[in-house]
Amino acid sequence: MRRVPRAVRDNAGMQKTSAGRILGAMLAGFVVLASPARPAAPKKSPFVGVLGQGTVLTAPRETTHKNRRKFLEFEIRLSSASPTASQPQGADIHLALDTTGRVRVVHDLSCGGAAIALSVGDRIEIQGEYVHVPKGQDLIHFTHAADGKCAHGEDGGGGKHPGGFLRKVTARPTPRPAAIVPDQPYTGPPPPASERPYFAILTAKEKGASNAELLARVESEHTQYSLTTPEIQNLRAAGVSDAVIEAMLRSGRAQTPGAATPVPTPR
Repeated sequence: MRRVPRAVRDNAGMQKTSAGRILGAMLAGFVVLASPARPAAPKKSPFVGVLGQGTVLTAPRETTHKNRRKFLEFEIRLSSASPTASQPQGADIHLALDTTGRVRVVHDLSCGGAAIALSVGDRIEIQGEYVHVPKGQDLIHFTHAADGKCAHGEDGGGGKHPGGFLRKVTARPTPRPAAIVPDQPYTGPPPPASERPYFAILTAKEKGASNAELLARVESEHTQYSLTTPEIQNLRAAGVSDAVIEAMLRSGRAQTPGAATPVPTPR
């Protein structure tokens, strides 16, 4: 039997080892290439918590999304909007809010949002999360209370987003006409409304003064208010009582002789 030189055997062994290493590296590369790449986490559009008012532009319609949750969707035009004091994590409080174009409202009925009857032209007050969609229409969602009614979903159901709301703004009642009270003449050049005597009473009422406090003020100051019909209407619209208005009509006017209290004659 012919013996192979040792040097030849060692060289053959080294070649086999090297070939094995190369083959292993190639197989590892194939495994890496064959492994499915992890999809990148979707980047969320810029958002901010807002409180605002607007006008309904389209009739609300109820929709059901793929997650089987029901929503009330419609379009509005915001007349005013500003960031809320409490913001969700990651919010951009400097995000520009569209108050000229159309904004879509997505009101979640399955997560505690109350059903609300709205028509085109109605005024609403809304609080939720405003989302700027770079290639779509801006929207407001999370307009429901953060009470954890949704165990899963975007809001986590555990109060990750501040509570919101959606409600219809009702018009103030028309003030009662004051046709029974004639205009009282005012001499001199007409001053601005803010300089008219009645304006102090109107301002005090709007700041929270009670009618009892206003009545005491009128009776103690003896100011001649010379109220006009529009001024009486403004006072009533602000909640000033008829007793206060009647006192203002009497205030500062000279008492007629017939109304004077007679002085008893000594016997």
